[in-house]
Amino acid sequence: MSAKLLISLDYELFFGRNAGTVDKCMIEPVEALLGVVERYGVRLVLFVDAGFVFKLKEEGAKHASLGRDYDKIRTQLQHLKERGHDIQLHIHPHWEDCFFDGEQWVIDTGRYKLQDFSSNDIENIVSKYKRALTDIVGDSVFAYRAGGWCIQPFSAISGALENNGIWLDSTVYHQGISDDPQRWFDFSQAPAEAWWRFAHDPAEVCSDGGFVEIPISACKISPLFFWRMLVIKKMGGSDHRAFGDGASMTYGYKYYIDRLTRPTSSVVSVDGLKSAFLGKAYRQFRAAGGEIFNVMGHPKALTPYALRQLDTFLSNRSELESVTFQDFKHLQ
Repeated sequence: MSAKLLISLDYELFFGRNAGTVDKCMIEPVEALLGVVERYGVRLVLFVDAGFVFKLKEEGAKHASLGRDYDKIRTQLQHLKERGHDIQLHIHPHWEDCFFDGEQWVIDTGRYKLQDFSSNDIENIVSKYKRALTDIVGDSVFAYRAGGWCIQPFSAISGALENNGIWLDSTVYHQGISDDPQRWFDFSQAPAEAWWRFAHDPAEVCSDGGFVEIPISACKISPLFFWRMLVIKKMGGSDHRAFGDGASMTYGYKYYIDRLTRPTSSVVSVDGLKSAFLGKAYRQFRAAGGEIFNVMGHPKALTPYALRQLDTFLSNRSELESVTFQDFKHLQ
């Protein structure tokens, strides 16, 4: 039986001291990626940072440059949908607290996750952010990925998602854990399954739950990988230079120490150097009898090296059936 391939990408700017530009973080890397995947008949899922899209449209009336950025995103998303790719909902609610000062975005991540807002605010955010997407691509948005994997406690946001027709999630990855206070999540008890139903926590199976989880594929990464990353960041050259022109958020000290000193669980990804693990992760996935190989990434983090790794991977995987979340609507 052939396995299914999902490539699900978080389509967004950066959230550090420099947000970067729409062209370099979103438009150009997606076009470069299409040049690879469409040769193999592979379709993409873009989890679009809908808060940013909403903010662009809102501020576009005041700043012509933002209006142009909105038009670029709208055009790209519409073209992607016309070509069989899938557009779904990604929420970074800190856009509620960010603003454009006339030259650049001023980023405030003090309220980084949906659970940092009141229940009324959560309902309003989910509703208006989803509408920002459906205004562009129509009524085909029903899947969700939490910003920064911060989907817990799910009970705080489940009502707003359900009220807005969101019933499928793809945030969880096996044995994923973050104890960063600002970006906490705990998927340590999540099953090693292709998909499951849930109600109160996406990492816990509930056979009659109203939500469906299709987890991101995961693999173990040794500390040596992160030491190698440090070296390549210093000396890697243009082959390892990301398309994105912004700066990432930083984590707490413990996050970096953990990754440099012990094996950790990570998502299977097309981002930068992590793309080197595609083949190994897939072999492990097949050996375990996996059904859905869900590879994630960020257009802003793509590199020439990563695109070559993905090209090589796809060229040797004719048994994989490319799918999007539209192919799972029967699970509702």
